[in-house]
Amino acid sequence: MLTALICISAFLLYMKYGISDELDIESLALGQNLTTKIYAVSADGTPIELENERLFGTENRIWISENEIPQRVKNAFIAIEDHRFYSHKGIDPKRTAGAVLSFFGRNNYGGSTITQQLIKNLTGENSVTVKRKLTEIKRAVALEKTMPKERILELYLNTVYLSRSCYGIKTAAEKYFSRDVGDLTLTEAATLAGIIQYPSHFDPISNPDACLERRNTVLSRMYELEMIGDAEYESAVATPLSLNISDPKRDGAHNSWFTDAVIEDIIKDLCDEKGYSRAAASSLIYCGGLSIYTTMRPEIQAELENIYLHDENFPKNTSGYSAESSCVIVDSENGNVVALVGGRGEKKSDRLFCLATQMLRSPGSVIKPVSVYAPALESGIITWSSVFDDVPCTFRKSGEKYIPWPKNNPRIYSGITNVKTAVEKSINTVSVKVLEQVGISKSFYFCKKAGLSTLTERKKLPTGGSLTDMAVAPLALGATSVGVSVREMTAAYTMFAAGGKGSRARTYTQVLDKNGDILLEKKQNSREIISPENAEIMTRLMENVVTHGTASNIALAKVLPIAGKTGTSGANTDRWFIGYTRGGYVCGVWYGYKEARDIGTYTGNPASAVFDRVMTALQSKNLLKSPAQAVSAETESNIVSVLYCRDSGKLPCPACALDPRGNRVELGYFIKGTEPTEKCDAHILVDYDCKTHCIACDKCPRENIRQIALVKNYSRSFPCQVSVTDAQYMYRQLPCGMIPSCAACDAFFQSMAASGEYFGTSRRTLAYNRICAEHYLMPDEPETEETTESGTETATTEPAQTATTAPPASTSKLPGERTDFPAETTDTKTSEKKKSWWQRWRSKDTEATETAETTEPAATRRNRYSRK
Repeated sequence: MLTALICISAFLLYMKYGISDELDIESLALGQNLTTKIYAVSADGTPIELENERLFGTENRIWISENEIPQRVKNAFIAIEDHRFYSHKGIDPKRTAGAVLSFFGRNNYGGSTITQQLIKNLTGENSVTVKRKLTEIKRAVALEKTMPKERILELYLNTVYLSRSCYGIKTAAEKYFSRDVGDLTLTEAATLAGIIQYPSHFDPISNPDACLERRNTVLSRMYELEMIGDAEYESAVATPLSLNISDPKRDGAHNSWFTDAVIEDIIKDLCDEKGYSRAAASSLIYCGGLSIYTTMRPEIQAELENIYLHDENFPKNTSGYSAESSCVIVDSENGNVVALVGGRGEKKSDRLFCLATQMLRSPGSVIKPVSVYAPALESGIITWSSVFDDVPCTFRKSGEKYIPWPKNNPRIYSGITNVKTAVEKSINTVSVKVLEQVGISKSFYFCKKAGLSTLTERKKLPTGGSLTDMAVAPLALGATSVGVSVREMTAAYTMFAAGGKGSRARTYTQVLDKNGDILLEKKQNSREIISPENAEIMTRLMENVVTHGTASNIALAKVLPIAGKTGTSGANTDRWFIGYTRGGYVCGVWYGYKEARDIGTYTGNPASAVFDRVMTALQSKNLLKSPAQAVSAETESNIVSVLYCRDSGKLPCPACALDPRGNRVELGYFIKGTEPTEKCDAHILVDYDCKTHCIACDKCPRENIRQIALVKNYSRSFPCQVSVTDAQYMYRQLPCGMIPSCAACDAFFQSMAASGEYFGTSRRTLAYNRICAEHYLMPDEPETEETTESGTETATTEPAQTATTAPPASTSKLPGERTDFPAETTDTKTSEKKKSWWQRWRSKDTEATETAETTEPAATRRNRYSRK
């Protein structure tokens, strides 16, 4: 007896002084891992939760308050776990005694009350020791003295484990029944309560029979405790187990590419703005119960992912292979990324390397509108009709050969080219020459302002060298040192689509912490980069790219006005297309391999083909924003359309219609005040022998001759022969006494070239501007004898003052050239209908100006071109 008394006294002293009951339950509850929710944007602009995109670590938990839990759900858990919950003081003596007997008898009998289970759930202490159990009992009793029963039950129902990473009844209800807790039926509540004892064994998905049996046990306990009546019980027991599984991603699928991008953006912003480490930022995202409001349009994201899932949507090269690809779609109005995909095929993991946001690659010509043409237009350096010579800018000597730079793709030089054609055909030489006028520094910082953050001003290398994008090749040709991302390159085009206002791409607008307070916020950052007028002109230039240029394979352009630009890296490792509609979405597509290797030969640009499939699919399902049908009235009033000559960039003159290539007049768009005002002075009229198809000389029969217009005043000089498409339509005036070249493949003025100098060739067997050698090399006619009144003498016939008089006996001449037109006289007014179209078209003030000009006398021409 004394021994027993001593033991009891010792036990009581141990319980009082040897075991601590200190435990901050509220702090532990607040520290529990909470699931982060992801919200997207519905078609009407309201946020919608993406339940399949929830983020959590090991515990998928969403907190629910006690007043949101129906009594039938509470009753189900109380009935099977602790039916004396409302009457005990933390421990149930009967259950505890049973548990003690079970422990020594090695039986499995649960004696823990809901309060005790809560303590174990929050502390994570679950070792099978006497001390741990005694500590749990003491803490339970202490907790019941300070915390109401309903709060204890709330914490319990939010921390209990219900299999498949579901912690708490809210995630379990959504997982197994796709319901909110408030909508759970009696049988569904009993099913969840039955899982607690052995979650893996009573898992409704993997072991439905055991789960059903356990559910009915819960219903029996509720019936015994008179929590439900006869009718409810009989109906519930007779109901088969019925699941409505949600969140399939947790059974094998993964986060979308978009969610991965959002996670990376938030981690970066938490580090930059809040001072978090990457590890701490990641932990907060997965366990902090955040609410993330993204810019995703889920229906567009789903369509984009579906397209990238199927191989048939990607063109194959001539060897039968297709490369990787990525795509980003941005709302030009606010910079919101509405959808993105970082790779082809099924996404097999979370947080994969994203080819749309994390990969940096050379943009090729897709950078030109941003780095060259937009700043040039904005600075007033160029207009739509500005003319440049598409010929090599420099030559590099390699051994005995000269290598021209830059090369075009395809590798031809076209000669005289205006800005409209240079953009349309993506001509490299012109972008280099325009950039030189803009200035390297100005172009570089313009790109930075447009959002191309990865362009490098100067980066030192470990070897001692350095990299820089402040150079011609990176800015004019897109041969960047580090590269740009598809996301940033796409967002840079928002300034064209949105009337001059560019936006940085954002994937989220707000991040709220678990208390609903703002943790991070991404406000709209639209700002004017170019004027609305220049944005409209750039859009019209890039619409030509789609209708007539390097992206003419886009079929959607027949339905919607699409503007855009292609790009190809120098080593053929990257293909790009970025396109948009006015005021709508900007879609950027990259096509290539992750490891940067040659993608092979394709028919057309594969990136623009993917763009066409994506945007056509969205259009067919009415998922595109309605494009602005016209620019604003104010912008429209500041833009004028003017006819101009393609070869001078100036107002057309009648000779522009006489070019052998056809009428050289086309329509351009200009900001009011920048349109051309001077007449074309590039075309010059020359005589042309229609029978021999050559430039006429004085020996050509008059009846064979008509006038054509060639282009003058472009002095080309190369160290090697260069193929230039328009070389056969050029004109140069030969110096006095110089013999023209008579080679059929040469321009007549090729004889002007010094040794080792070349003027360019069209590489035609018969050059259009060759001299009529057939007549030029004919023997001279003999002199004629004339008798005068004073006697007989030999004299040379005085040549007539026309361009077609027969040549003198010992000479052969080139024809005269004209840039002027004779004034209208009484003789020329005989019949208006007999005039050529250009004569009728000319304005009266032009005629008045031209009246003062005269045609060069034939005699003067003969003297100028006579042989020595």
